[in-house]
Amino acid sequence: MSQRSRGEQGTVADCGGPRPRGRVIRTRTDGARMASTAKPPQPDASRSRRAWTVVVLLVLFMMINFMDKAVLGLAGDHIRAELRLTDTEFGSIGSVFFLLFSVSGVAVGFLADRLPVRWLLVGLVAVWSASQLAVALPAAGLLTLMVTRVTLGMAEGPALAMANHTAFSWFPDRERALPSTLLATGGAFGVALGAPALAALITSAGWRSAFLATGLLGVLWVALWLAKGGEGGYSARGAAADGPRFPFLRMITCGTVLGGLAAGFAAYWSMAVAVTWLPQYLQRVHGMELERASLVTAATQVVGIVVMLSIGYASTRMTRAGRSSRAALGYLGGAAVVLSGAAMLLVTRSGGGAAFVAVLMVAYTFGNAFFGLMQAAAAELAPVRQRGAVLGTVTALASLAGALGPVLTGAVVDAAGTAEAGFRHAFDLGAALMIVGGLLAAAFVRPARDRAALDAARPAGGGSRALTKGQI
Repeated sequence: MSQRSRGEQGTVADCGGPRPRGRVIRTRTDGARMASTAKPPQPDASRSRRAWTVVVLLVLFMMINFMDKAVLGLAGDHIRAELRLTDTEFGSIGSVFFLLFSVSGVAVGFLADRLPVRWLLVGLVAVWSASQLAVALPAAGLLTLMVTRVTLGMAEGPALAMANHTAFSWFPDRERALPSTLLATGGAFGVALGAPALAALITSAGWRSAFLATGLLGVLWVALWLAKGGEGGYSARGAAADGPRFPFLRMITCGTVLGGLAAGFAAYWSMAVAVTWLPQYLQRVHGMELERASLVTAATQVVGIVVMLSIGYASTRMTRAGRSSRAALGYLGGAAVVLSGAAMLLVTRSGGGAAFVAVLMVAYTFGNAFFGLMQAAAAELAPVRQRGAVLGTVTALASLAGALGPVLTGAVVDAAGTAEAGFRHAFDLGAALMIVGGLLAAAFVRPARDRAALDAARPAGGGSRALTKGQI
């Protein structure tokens, strides 16, 4: 075999291309990707204000998204009592939400590279609202809950990826960690602000009133988005027609994607279990009333907002200071997931009081910060014209955990004999996934190196820049 053919071979970790050698590697920059844009983004105050206005609207989008998810868990005891459901049956309602979640995430991701995301988001939220409003009808029963959770999951599957895809159209690579983290906090804001309000509605007006409220919030958001929303200059429609395009399978088998998926899968598992089961765990094992359980759930989200913003800000500062994206995204994000997993082991072993609250806050906050960092890492790897498909696929694959976590948790609780033993076994499983996934992310998330390998596998030519060894 010739030296040239040996150099052309690569491993999965090297994205199937030649492994970058030496201290300087050539790869394309945002500037090169945008060189032929019809309307290149301008760093003026007006664009900056518009960019952050769009981010705020997308945070509201994610808030409603998570309120739609959380209402089932908050109303869980009332639903189980009225419809006479077992734990496994109720867990199945939580899991069918994810039945088409991943499929739609991939499909809409590819559509986002071809159609205006502005209108895709409108369509998604319209389906959310219709699904929630259907449950508010007095005749709605188990079948309606199952069907509407499937349709809601289908429309919410692409939500995080599409929100990031839209936000990233306003920012270059080095500025994306913070807006992406803000979008991840949207879910925490939704639960923190929504849980007490929805719990009060459930107590005073019945559980169906909470579904009515979330459906109407979606209608209101659509009106705001049509007035102020849109895409920026770093969008797929702004990319040069001759811009880079890589084999899709090669991109999603890079170490960055696989390591990110390991941690993302674990984080989604934890989130789905928490949304469906945490309020019931607090009520059934710790004897809390619904109102107090909702306040504790909301408190975890308030702490989560601070944690996620802090980690996103730290990641942005690291990249601005010249640290590699591997350190700012892989090491930092992986460490956050491992820390959450370690705390999760202690949730069912810390008794009550301050120690219990402390480990609960860590267990259900730090790992969630990885969602934003995972999106930023995947966006750095992917060319702008393929970004929607990559983000949609990465999110869809990671969210497969959401289809498994709630129903398996319900089955474990049913099989254990007591709620306390069942939740302990279920939470231990989530902890193991978090620790292993976080370690894999720290080892393999290296966007700059993997992007360099993809560029090196392309024919010579095109815009490039020097990537120093320290950036890899």
